[in-house]
Amino acid sequence: MRIDFFVRGVALAPVAGMMAYLSVGVHESWANARSGIEKDVIEWSHPDNRSDEPILLIVSLDKQTIRVFSGDKLVKTSNVSSGKDGHRTPTGVFSILEKRRHHKSNIYSQAPMPYMQRLTWSGVALHESDSVPDQPASHGCVRLPGKFARQLFGYTDIGAHVVIVGEEKSPFPITHDNLFYPPVEPAAEVAGDPQEKANMSSLVEQASLHMIGSEANAHFEADVGSDYSLRSGIDVRDPGEAAQREPEFAQEDPDPVRILITRRTGRELVRDIQVMLNELGFNAGKEDGWMGPATSRAIIRFEKSQELDATGTLSMDIARKLHEASGRGSFKSGHVYVRRNFKSVFDAPVDITEPERPLGAHFLTALAETPGDDMIYWQSLSLPDQPKKSILSEIVFSEDGKTSVSSDTAEALDRIVMPPTIREQINGMIVAGSSLAISDEGLSRETTDRGTDFVLVTRPPEAN
Repeated sequence: MRIDFFVRGVALAPVAGMMAYLSVGVHESWANARSGIEKDVIEWSHPDNRSDEPILLIVSLDKQTIRVFSGDKLVKTSNVSSGKDGHRTPTGVFSILEKRRHHKSNIYSQAPMPYMQRLTWSGVALHESDSVPDQPASHGCVRLPGKFARQLFGYTDIGAHVVIVGEEKSPFPITHDNLFYPPVEPAAEVAGDPQEKANMSSLVEQASLHMIGSEANAHFEADVGSDYSLRSGIDVRDPGEAAQREPEFAQEDPDPVRILITRRTGRELVRDIQVMLNELGFNAGKEDGWMGPATSRAIIRFEKSQELDATGTLSMDIARKLHEASGRGSFKSGHVYVRRNFKSVFDAPVDITEPERPLGAHFLTALAETPGDDMIYWQSLSLPDQPKKSILSEIVFSEDGKTSVSSDTAEALDRIVMPPTIREQINGMIVAGSSLAISDEGLSRETTDRGTDFVLVTRPPEAN
C-alpha cells in the first residue's frame, strides 16, 4: 500500500474571508483505492451508527463497480450493471434526489425498481435488481445486487453525491487560493504561546495583502454591475459601501451548500440578453431564456440602433455589446451559482481568463479536518469532458470539431476570477459536505427548479 505525504492547506484567512489550513499529515491515497469486488475495507456500519462525514458514491462503468466513501475512507465496493448500448448510463456528477423502497418504472412498463435512489428526473437511478451481470445490461439505470442495494439505501441521505465515470477515478486532496474556506477567528484570539500568535498574525497580514493586491480580483468591485443586483438584491457597484456591510448570505445554517462555477451560456445567457433588451426598450418579450420571434425582432431593433447588420441572431458579440449599452461594464464570461437543500441561494457573474480554452469538468468536496471540526480541506475529482460547439461560447475548436481539455483542477481554478465580496459571502456558508462543480456547459438540462443540486452531464471525448 502506497502512503502519500502531502501539505493540506494554504495560509490563513484574509479580510475577504479566504482561509487555508497548514498541516502536514499522512493520507492513504484515494488514487490507490482498490477496484473490483472487495471485502469490506472498514465495517459496513448500521446507518444509526455511521459517521457524520459526507457520503460519496463513485460508479466506474469500465469496471462495472460502485465504491462508497465516507469522508476519505473507502467503506464498501460492489459490482453493478449499467446501461447497455443504445441506453448508455450518463457520466457526470449527480445527487440522490429521491428515495423509494418500492418503486416501479413509469418508462418501462411498470418494471419494479426496489430500493430506488433517483439521480435525475429524466429517469436515471440506482436500484436493486435480480439481474446484475458483469457487463452493461440496463436501460440506463445502475443495477445493484439485492443485499448491497438494501444496505446502501439505509446508508445514504437525500443530497449525497454520486459521480459516474467511464474509467475508474478517485478523488485526491487539493489546496488552492481560489477555493473556499470558513472564516477564522482573529489571530489575536488564538490561544497559545505569544510568539506563535505573532507568527499567526504575520501570516494573516501577508495573506490579506496578497488578496487586496490582486488586480484580477480588485477590478470587480466597480465592474460587476447590475447582473448580480438583479438576482440578489445587492448592489456591489460601490466598493466602499460593499466593504462596510456584513455578508448578506453568511447565514449560520449547518447544511452544506452546492456551488457551480461555469461559463455563461445556453438558457441563462439568453435570459440575460432578454433582460438587457427589455431594459433598453427593445421589447424582447418574456424573459424565459428561450430564443423566439420576439427576441429575434428585439435583437434586430438593437442592431439597427447600433448601425450593425440586422441578423436577429444570438452571438457572444451581441451579448458584449448589450452589456456595454446597458451600463453593466465589461462582459463576464462565467457565472457562480449557489444552492442549499435543492433551493437557489444566489448567483453572480465571475470572469474566466483565456475564455477560448475550456475549463474541463471538475468536482470538489469539502471534508472536515477532524470530525465535528470547522476546519475543512478539499478533495478533487476531474472528469473527461468534451465541450459542445455553440454560438454562445468563445471556446475555439480544431478542424475535427474537438479541443484539448485540461484535466488539471488547479489550472481551472487559476482562471476563475471572482469578486472578493462574493467570495466572502460563500466562505461564510462553507461547512463540511459542501461541494464545488466546475464546467464549461452552463446549467445542465437536468439541473431543474423542481429540486436538484447542480447536475453535470459530461461528454467523454471517446464517446463523440
